[in-house]
Amino acid sequence: MRQTEISVERSIADTSEEPAEQTSQIPQGKKPSMVLRIVTVAAVLFTAWHVFASFLWIAPASPLRDVVPGNALSKYMLPMFGQSWSVFAPEPINGDNRMLVRAVLSEDGKEHTTEWLNVTDVESQLLTRQLFPARAGNHSIDLASSYRSAYAKLSAEQKETVNLGFFKGDDWAPRVTQALYAQGDNHAAINGYINAEFRAVRYSTQVARAIWGENVVRVQFQMQRQNVIPFKERNNPDAQRPATQQTLSGWRGLQVAAGQSERDFAETFTRLYKELQK
Repeated sequence: MRQTEISVERSIADTSEEPAEQTSQIPQGKKPSMVLRIVTVAAVLFTAWHVFASFLWIAPASPLRDVVPGNALSKYMLPMFGQSWSVFAPEPINGDNRMLVRAVLSEDGKEHTTEWLNVTDVESQLLTRQLFPARAGNHSIDLASSYRSAYAKLSAEQKETVNLGFFKGDDWAPRVTQALYAQGDNHAAINGYINAEFRAVRYSTQVARAIWGENVVRVQFQMQRQNVIPFKERNNPDAQRPATQQTLSGWRGLQVAAGQSERDFAETFTRLYKELQK
């Protein structure tokens, strides 16, 4: 009996020593490689920059923005990360911007003008009833807003000029710029307008070719804005939205941006257009 108890005690002693032996045999963790450290540091720095840039962008304009040289901040934030406080008081968004396009088609030696196409209505399908709205649904809205703003900075004489038709010959685009420079020394306003117009012309060209095909010979766009019912009249059942404000342009020749894919654009835009017609 005594011998049996001694054997049991030895077994227990042997068992109690095993964790100590196993613990001493646990391998030590490897140190992160140099590549992993570099990636981690880069990720942290990028996150810090993005948070800082977003803060500068959405904060009210101040000299603090001068910390980022040149236009590096706007190039980084636009178009992917653009945002603002314009949905809040004291100056919330209080109107809808729209872009309309029409074209002249050449068929069987004759030319005829199409009806106006509301581009914004087509695009807006990418925003409504979508779990993940596409930023492309805001493109014509942004164009309409930026064009109206640039147009408003021109003189009365310059506005009359841009409402004329510039579409004959391959040099129509430089002629628009030259005509505006000849009518004033407001170079900043002219450059801002030309940039907005060329963007609108290129987009109008894509839209026109997507809907009406290769017979398009020139395009014309129209930017509209309609304000919402004023807040003080929100409870008035007879209140009506203010009249639509229109910003016209003359006819323009076709213009295509380098690197743009008309085929990919046409596939998406025509699909949305057909869905809108249902």
